[in-house]
Amino acid sequence: MNPDMLKDLCASVVHRLGLRPTTVEAALLVTLHHFSGGSRNPAVAYIGLTPDQYVLRSLSTPRFEATLASAALKAEGREADARLNWEAFVQREQEAARLAHEAIPKPALLADADAIHRIGRQLGLCDECTDQLVSGVVLTLALGYPYRLADQWHLSLTDLLAQVTTEELTELVRHAAHSEAGRTEEAAATLRRMQRAVR
Repeated sequence: MNPDMLKDLCASVVHRLGLRPTTVEAALLVTLHHFSGGSRNPAVAYIGLTPDQYVLRSLSTPRFEATLASAALKAEGREADARLNWEAFVQREQEAARLAHEAIPKPALLADADAIHRIGRQLGLCDECTDQLVSGVVLTLALGYPYRLADQWHLSLTDLLAQVTTEELTELVRHAAHSEAGRTEEAAATLRRMQRAVR
């Protein structure tokens, strides 16, 4: 863990939000604990990261800073500001994912609405439902972008989205549809299948 990086991050949050340094330092421990918990997800091992590497890579992501800022605002009793801070971060993430999706070259699967709709119909979904699920899938892929495989580190998010195959998108949409419908067992089975495919 890079102490200077953490110190700079805390100082940035203190300055930007007018918070007490002690509050931000306490929120940092909560945030590190949160990301440490996420590091034990089997998907982290599947992409070749140790828990420590996952947390270390998380430190430089906008999600880590937004989580820290929201935790610090909550700790100071500024619940409304914490919620607004988080909502603004989520909107920035959604916009970044949308722009990356729009920039995909036309021959790529995720740029082909007809091909996407065919996948949805094979899964028994209407075109509008598929479009909504695919937006969520793109955002999910964008959230995982900082933790991509070592041989993909040189790729932009747009490049990464352009490499999604029919099989991958089918499984991702299937998982999203099961999750949306509250079918947790089927969603978990689909997720396990996807994780085995990554190995």
